[in-house]
Amino acid sequence: MDYIEEDKKRKENNPSDDLNTTRANLRIIDTDLDPPPSPPVEKKEKTVRKNKLVNKLNLINFNEETVRLNFKHQRDGRIISFDVWPQLCFGQFLACLWQHPPDIQQIKELYVFQNILVDEGQTVLSIDASIRSLNKKGICFRLPDKSTQRSSRKARRFTCDSLGVNIMQNSITFAGFLMDFSSSSFRVEIHQSPKEAHQWLNPKDNVTLIILKGAETLYSCQCAIIKQDAAARKKTLILKPLTSNIQRFCPKEYRSRRLKLTPTPHIIFNHPFTGKLVTLKTIDVSGSGVSVEDDEENSVLLPGMIIPELSINLANAFKLKCKAQVIYRNINPDGNDKDASPVVQCGITFLDMDCNDHMRLLSLLHQNENQNIYICNEVDLDELWKFFFETGFIYPKKYKAIQKNKEKIRSTYEYLYTTNSNISRYFTWQRKGVIQGHLSMLRFYENTWLIHHLAALPSNQRKVGIDILKQIGEFTYDSYRLFSSHMDYLICYFRPENKFPNYFFGGIQKNIGNPKACSIDTFAYLHYRKQREAARGLPEDWELIKSTHNDLNELYNFYEHAAGGLMLQAMDLLPDEDMSNRHSLANAYQKINMKRQRRLYSLKKDNIIKAVFMANFSDFAINLSDLTNSISIFVLEPDKLTPSILYLAISQLSEKYEQKTFPVLVFPFSYTKEQPLKYERLYNLWALSMAYSDDYFKNFDLLI
Repeated sequence: MDYIEEDKKRKENNPSDDLNTTRANLRIIDTDLDPPPSPPVEKKEKTVRKNKLVNKLNLINFNEETVRLNFKHQRDGRIISFDVWPQLCFGQFLACLWQHPPDIQQIKELYVFQNILVDEGQTVLSIDASIRSLNKKGICFRLPDKSTQRSSRKARRFTCDSLGVNIMQNSITFAGFLMDFSSSSFRVEIHQSPKEAHQWLNPKDNVTLIILKGAETLYSCQCAIIKQDAAARKKTLILKPLTSNIQRFCPKEYRSRRLKLTPTPHIIFNHPFTGKLVTLKTIDVSGSGVSVEDDEENSVLLPGMIIPELSINLANAFKLKCKAQVIYRNINPDGNDKDASPVVQCGITFLDMDCNDHMRLLSLLHQNENQNIYICNEVDLDELWKFFFETGFIYPKKYKAIQKNKEKIRSTYEYLYTTNSNISRYFTWQRKGVIQGHLSMLRFYENTWLIHHLAALPSNQRKVGIDILKQIGEFTYDSYRLFSSHMDYLICYFRPENKFPNYFFGGIQKNIGNPKACSIDTFAYLHYRKQREAARGLPEDWELIKSTHNDLNELYNFYEHAAGGLMLQAMDLLPDEDMSNRHSLANAYQKINMKRQRRLYSLKKDNIIKAVFMANFSDFAINLSDLTNSISIFVLEPDKLTPSILYLAISQLSEKYEQKTFPVLVFPFSYTKEQPLKYERLYNLWALSMAYSDDYFKNFDLLI
């Protein structure tokens, strides 16, 4: 076949030395597999003329894809198949190069050529060509004037780029490749090895299919074995998934609001199995996922499938990228034309998304629902400070505490309110551009956000406050399951005498009645003023040293007995074997040129722990009560720790603070009853686990 030139590019990408050729011969000649299976009943059949056929073949060449050749054994009628690369075609002849060169002598002596098959998904094009010549490099055909296109299957099959698979059954794992798939089945090929024999696979029992791309799992599902074909060293299986939906997260009674947006957004992603670009219109969108419409015959979404990178396109104005997973697939036969295939509705949940992208999505959705609510919008800071003073949020005593540092405070808030960051969020309730309500959040512990700065104008205080708290509840529900949000817990400090927060946060905690879902712990609050003279040392038998794993374990045991709430989890104070790995949050602050550090110390007498000190350091007045720039003290043995020793320990730590005065919070509050410690006021620390969001919303509805 002297007119077929060597394809250097394919030779480089697919080197075929003698060993590879021998393996390919064994694999192809010994197989008894048919071409991709077709349903017994065909829907329709039509003729394709040569000029259209040539265009199809040249498109396949352009995409560097293959077609399949079928040969029939002269003695037993067995069919063998080969994939070949079609070359440039002008109409009369078609030259093809072998993907895996077969034993040409066996082909010539034992087999008769049947046809060329072009798999087009839902249809198969059968070309009854005649062989002109063949050799070890390729084969040449004379094309017919007409070919036949048959509708061969209800659901389109998609060829894969040999993704790796593991098939598990009764403690045995078989490794192989995913050859192709449809919305209802998979075709996989597994190879026999000395460790896993094909005979161990029970075709009447279900298997677990795991599809891999390198080390990343893209899909896993329980499947039934529908069909199997075996050769000497390999086995091909047709597997059918046994479920049409998965339960990614614990089911909730209160769920994200799904909204239909105009114009309708669409999703774009490269299919994880095929690498092909997929674009689908959304039906509705929420802060936790989307539902999309797919065509049943061309459906590419499989429940359980991971989509490593998916983009949500909103009118080409901006795109939001995320990692996602398909969670359900429902066929809806209603509302379609008689000639059209049924519509498939698929649900996709977000697994992770950049925090700022997610914030922009939620801002759009919340505005669609309540036009008075704004999330991290541009704010006139002069109007914000005016709002803080008018509402009494900054009262005289608080202003006195911050007045000397007002310029530093201004610059801190200007930075927080004008820079997109992953550590702060703020909500405003505005009417005609006037701020009537405000609430902000700050990520201040590893997986915990601090709610603070809740205020509203007196004229509309209750409605505005409830609206904002409702929105922040929905915001946190949509956010907490995203790993990048680090929002496992919410906390809030409030004074017991403040009516609204005591009614709302206290009411939520009381009505839930489960301290592991929602808890309140009371601290005594005082200000410590640094001494002019150098700090005095502790008595000889006392020491203040860095906390160890055992110290935090003692704190945990004490707190569980004394309160049993969420405070230690929320404050990232649980004992950890690796005590050094607690700096990721500090690094997040540092990336935006802000300060957030924490140090843990244990106060001990004769090596027996008496109290744990948590020293927080941050930019001044990032919280206007400066609770984020304070020392929290957890007294484990109140009767054996006098205020004088306590003050000496605080004095030692005060050297680490820049400001002359800073807050100190002491837990438990009962310590002040056992020891004569003077304090200024009480603060309640409210903590909520987002795993109990249903309890929060249920009691929220009761309170309003």
